[in-house]
Amino acid sequence: MRIMEIVSGDWVNGAISHCALLSRELVRRGHAVTLLCRRGAWIAKQLADTPVEVLFSDLRRFPPGELRRVAGEIRHRRIEVVHTHMSRAHFFGVLLRYFAGVPSVATAHSQRFQPHWMCNDLVIAVSEATRRYHRRYNLVPAKRIVTIHNFVPQLSTELASATSRQQVRASLGVPDDTLLLGIVGTILPGKGHVYLIRALPKIVAAAANVRLAVIGAAESAECQRSLEQEAAGLGVASHIAWLGHRSDVADLMPALDVCVVASLQENLPLVVLEAMAAGVPVVATAVGGIPECVLPGETGVLVPACDSSALAEAVIELVRNPPLRQAMGAAGRRRALAHFSADSQVPLIEAALARAARRAG
Repeated sequence: MRIMEIVSGDWVNGAISHCALLSRELVRRGHAVTLLCRRGAWIAKQLADTPVEVLFSDLRRFPPGELRRVAGEIRHRRIEVVHTHMSRAHFFGVLLRYFAGVPSVATAHSQRFQPHWMCNDLVIAVSEATRRYHRRYNLVPAKRIVTIHNFVPQLSTELASATSRQQVRASLGVPDDTLLLGIVGTILPGKGHVYLIRALPKIVAAAANVRLAVIGAAESAECQRSLEQEAAGLGVASHIAWLGHRSDVADLMPALDVCVVASLQENLPLVVLEAMAAGVPVVATAVGGIPECVLPGETGVLVPACDSSALAEAVIELVRNPPLRQAMGAAGRRRALAHFSADSQVPLIEAALARAARRAG
């Protein structure tokens, strides 16, 4: 197929990472992929070493001159289907459906009330929770929405070696006998960092050799400062390492003993899948699509959102029980290989795109 992937974000988040991974996999499977994104976007640099052709657009919808220009590019390249990610790209894709006569498929990475969702030829929901939202609030017909979970990059048959794990921990200044927790993602209120920080005093009281790695840039300096002040006031600032944005999360993940996801709402966070793929047990809030990934008591522990006490108890259970951590990590990796790998998920996305293309043909 000749596929145009459209993404509207400049920087990096779960939706953009997914689009980058998917573009690589579609090319690997023999498809011709064109990426439409904003000039200077992170994703364009990530795909520079691939055969993906990159076109730039500000994705302006009115006046319609840019839509007409991109529609001309679609006809010139004989694009068979456009596949969109993030809000501005979604609306642009729906309009291209009319300007270029090309079928549009939108992947729902979020839950927002936006009537244009019902205008797509097909919607791919990244979780059942997301599918239910778009059926109920955006009135997407049942026959035009399908759930296909996200995936992680190609998984090696072997986990990271003990030596590489030690090297990563050493680079972070973490001794071998320290239990390393990690929370990954942009620092903003919805990710629930504050609830994990409030859980830390209880965790540290149970196991003093605990350190928390906060991996991700802050949405604002004020947000970062507020969390640092919270940690200082609770007396746990010395147990936290603020690592900022990192492009090597896949290398850092195996160095963790427990991955924590404290979000107030999620659809299907890649960090959960990345932790499972790395053999790291997960403590996560039971929101959105997370319960579709984490099996309580088997691959991790689920807790209510906004509940620091429950978060602390779950982490302490794993901190005190190395065999349980190991068993949950191994079970999580098996689950990631079976249900959330590129080999299991990309053929489903490929089939969904082909279905939309055939319907319009």
